[in-house]
Order: sequence, then structure tokens, then C-alpha cells
Amino acid sequence: MKKIPYSMAVLVLGSLASFASAQPVVGVLYPEMNLKLAMADNGVIRQVHVKSGSLVKAMDPLVTLDSTMQTLEMTRNKLIWLDTKEQQSLVARRVILAKKYAVAQALYQESRSISLDELDGLQLQLIDLDGQIAQLTEREEREQLEYEISAQRVKDRVLRAPVAGIVTQVVQHQGEWAPVGEPIIGLVDVTELFVKLNIRDVLARNLTLGAELPVTIENLPIQQGFIDYIAPIADAASGLVEIKIKLNNPDGVMRPGVRVSVELVGR
Repeated sequence: MKKIPYSMAVLVLGSLASFASAQPVVGVLYPEMNLKLAMADNGVIRQVHVKSGSLVKAMDPLVTLDSTMQTLEMTRNKLIWLDTKEQQSLVARRVILAKKYAVAQALYQESRSISLDELDGLQLQLIDLDGQIAQLTEREEREQLEYEISAQRVKDRVLRAPVAGIVTQVVQHQGEWAPVGEPIIGLVDVTELFVKLNIRDVLARNLTLGAELPVTIENLPIQQGFIDYIAPIADAASGLVEIKIKLNNPDGVMRPGVRVSVELVGR
């Protein structure tokens, strides 16, 4: 049998070790948040505040629905809630009646110049007034809730950006009917991206969460990503394991949707 020279054996083993430790895999860059936003209520669009490509901050208005009826209802509920004249009148009556009851009670105890039936009658009136005041207090709390609900409905007529990002799509425009739950604005946050890969189990076993990996993107310097997710189970059909590599993109130079190459360096 012909022997392989020692130097050649070392070279072959070194190549195999290098191949096992770094495996380039091609994947696609995705945004961490790619949102399809919808209204919380039906209505006619009064104003669209953005267009495709607009940069928005969190809580910036995107779309406003007509809210004429909702605003009137909120104003009416507020007036009803703040109208406390009836309660003030009952409280004033109770103060007067309580004084009369105290005087009558003193007269009854000292001289019996007032009958027990009259004293009991005054006490019953006090109990009745207390019940009416309690009912009005409960009614006032319900009126406050109705006002707060109507105020929230007015707020729901404005669609706001839940996060800062770039508007990618505007489906409907001023004057159109916006149905509840139907996406009308696309919003993407490109400051955090990820690459999703499906790799062989033998490669996945050499990776750990948080490990840094070099990501190659055409016409850009090599970026450093870190492993954010390793699937606990492999796909039954293919036997592949899903992993996600996260990349920070604060300046937005990396564009979601492009193909990238990742060097899977083992631990």
C-alpha cells in the first residue's frame, strides 16, 4: 500500500477542519417589524397624513377618519357627567334635614316635646336621602365611564404609528371608506433586521445563542450579526433546523429583501 506523505495528510486534515468550522450559507434579509396597520373603527377617511416613503416617529398620525358624530357624542356624555346639580341639591337637603333631626332628637330626649313617630319620620327621610345620594353617585360613575368610552372612540378615529419607521404602502385615500380591521398602511422598521436560515442539524449543533457571525452583503462591508434563535426541533420533512441571525441597522444602509451570505463558524 502506498503511503501518503505526512505534509499532504496535514494539508488535507487542515482543509477538512476549515470546511467543518466555516460553512457559507445564503439567506435573505428581513425586517424585524414589517407591520400592516388597520383602523380600530369604520369610517370615511378625512385625511391621510403620510405617503409611501414617509419617515415617521412613534405615535405620529397616519390616517384620520371623520369623527363628527363621535365628537358630538363625547361632548354630550361629558356634559351629562359633569352635571351635578341634582346631587348638590340632595346633599344640601340632607345637611338641613340632619340638623333638624339632631334638634328633634335632643328635644325628644330632654322634654318629650316631639313624638317618637315624628323623630322616626325624620330619620326615615334621612335614610331615603342617603339612598338617593348613593344612587346618584353610582350613576355619576357610570356617566364618567360612558364619557371615557366615547373619548376613546374619538381617539380610535386616528391611526397612529406604533413604532418609528418608514411607510411602505398606503392602500386607501381621502374620502374612501375604511373598514375596521382591513390593512390600509404598511410600516417597516429597518433599524433591526434578521436573516432566517435553514441548516443541517450537524451545523446547528455547533452554534450557540448570542454567538457573532460574519454576514456578507453585496457592495457593503462585512456586517457582524448574532444568533438570536435556534429552533429546538428540526423540520420533520427536510431535517433542517431554523436559525435567526439578528443585525443592527441604525443608519439603514442594509436593505431588507436582499440576499446575504453567512459564515457559520462553529464554536
